[in-house]
Amino acid sequence: MKNRKIGKYEIIERLGRGGMAEVYRAYHANLDRYVAVKVMHKFLADDDEFATRFEKEAQNIARLKHPHIVQVYDFEYDNTTESYYMVMELIDGVTLKEYFAEYEQKGQPIPLEDALRISREAASALAYAHKSGMIHRDVKPANLMLDSKEGHRVVLTDFGIAKIVKGSQMTVTGGLVGTPAYMSPEQGVGETGDERSDLYSLGVIMFQMVTGHLPYDAETPLALIMKHLNDPVPSILELNPQLPKALDDIITRLMAKEPDERYASANELIDDIRQLEAMLTGDTTTINTTTPTKRQVLPKDTTSESDIDSPTLPIRKVVVQPKPTPIDEPKKPSAVILFGMAFIFALIVLIGGYLVGMNVGIFPSIFGTNANPTALSVVLVDETEEPTPSSTPQPTQTRAVEMTTEVPVVIIPSETPTYTLTPANTAPPTNTPRPTNTPRLTSTPTTAPTETLTLTPSQTFTPSPTPNMTLTVAVEQTATYAACIFDYAIIEQTPKDGREGGFFRTNSTYTRRLTLLNTGTCAWEVNTSLRFITGSGQSFGSTPILLREAVDVGATVEIEMVLRLPSVGSQEPLSGQWQLRTRGQLPIGEPITIRILVADF
Repeated sequence: MKNRKIGKYEIIERLGRGGMAEVYRAYHANLDRYVAVKVMHKFLADDDEFATRFEKEAQNIARLKHPHIVQVYDFEYDNTTESYYMVMELIDGVTLKEYFAEYEQKGQPIPLEDALRISREAASALAYAHKSGMIHRDVKPANLMLDSKEGHRVVLTDFGIAKIVKGSQMTVTGGLVGTPAYMSPEQGVGETGDERSDLYSLGVIMFQMVTGHLPYDAETPLALIMKHLNDPVPSILELNPQLPKALDDIITRLMAKEPDERYASANELIDDIRQLEAMLTGDTTTINTTTPTKRQVLPKDTTSESDIDSPTLPIRKVVVQPKPTPIDEPKKPSAVILFGMAFIFALIVLIGGYLVGMNVGIFPSIFGTNANPTALSVVLVDETEEPTPSSTPQPTQTRAVEMTTEVPVVIIPSETPTYTLTPANTAPPTNTPRPTNTPRLTSTPTTAPTETLTLTPSQTFTPSPTPNMTLTVAVEQTATYAACIFDYAIIEQTPKDGREGGFFRTNSTYTRRLTLLNTGTCAWEVNTSLRFITGSGQSFGSTPILLREAVDVGATVEIEMVLRLPSVGSQEPLSGQWQLRTRGQLPIGEPITIRILVADF
């Protein structure tokens, strides 16, 4: 899009790109003003409701006027590119993500004074937006700009984008909107989240700023989401004992698993940060830094944020409990975890059924084939803490979820009227001691010809290894895909593109070899394709190219394009655009443009 116009804005250069949009530096001649233009990817417009949602949310975003929120000037649809775009204030500076990288190179975290100021100003933006009824839902370092012209003023960007793209995102990925490393537990299980979800994400950013590390690390997006759901919040003092205990309390409260245990409002968080800043600068305000029996939040000050922030909302003071120690009684399952397991099972059914229908992917190898759908009633049992030897086993709470799925199930009857659910094509069981009171599948007679099975755990439930193996693999394949970022980089192409590649004879066969690197977060599946985009230029008689092998993250693949050049030459390179797409037709990165000089000689 370089050296062209979109609407009344002259495009100068591309500043960045993501899974939903590209951002350009542009110039508005009439106002003599440089702006940032965010152009939404064309595939989003395939959602029938996208136009309405875009206009509504863009109007809401444009109403936000706050020094720590990027100002939106205009929004429109461009007929030439068939894309919606949004015109915003151009911030001259770096993102917090880039600021992190500067300090990573030095091998140290961001200075505490800067970290607290950045956190407070970001919280100020959230307080104002929340008061206006706007939830961000994707607070992360890449969406926080530091304005170099105004003393690294924090500017929060991409407000409302998560909601604008939600319809299309739900359709193509299964419902997860956000960034797994900064996603709250409730967002990780498919809930939309509220103000407290934004505060959780800010808590993760604070943790990263003062320690130089993320609180959780994992190899896959799904594993990362599960850690946010289940793992205790690590203490910043374990990574840096010199940090204030009061700061550890703030971050622990922000990152509480249950939303009700977090700060009730961003203004409440601002109060605590201000008190901590006062303590560090030697203000007369005192804060109790001794180790209490329970983690106490900082005492609330009467100091309010400046007039640019919203007034304090009604709040409920929450005391953050210390990290749990083993107790005699099993822990009551969290409502978020219960819902999360139900959500994951739903993902397995929806996406798993689709893959089985295609007879591809991991599901056929696990379950085998079966022409008859089986109605399966499943009881979800939450994992509880292991009781101490002196404890008395207590029944765990369960939630029954009945699902009808076409995933084949092999039922092997035994000599007694009980049934065992056994995946096909699995390794033979090892000689391990059989757990006592393993789950039983009991037959429930009904008038329907299909038998309904009910999984009934006893009070001392111990899951058998085989069904757990199946669940783990299935969830990994579905929920991971839901959080994928697909992208590529061109490592090499022969011949070179455009004029660098030289002239080629008309009516000849032309071969272009591309070496592509998978720079996304997930592998490209078998049957990922490279297809010509109709109406974008010369197709050169190309046909879709399918990848016959999966391409892992960080791996390269060579694609050979055999094209037929036209019968008429040209002084300028002829061009065409091809789009790399997943098997499910999700775009991988931006289109690839091929330019060829064709001449008669």
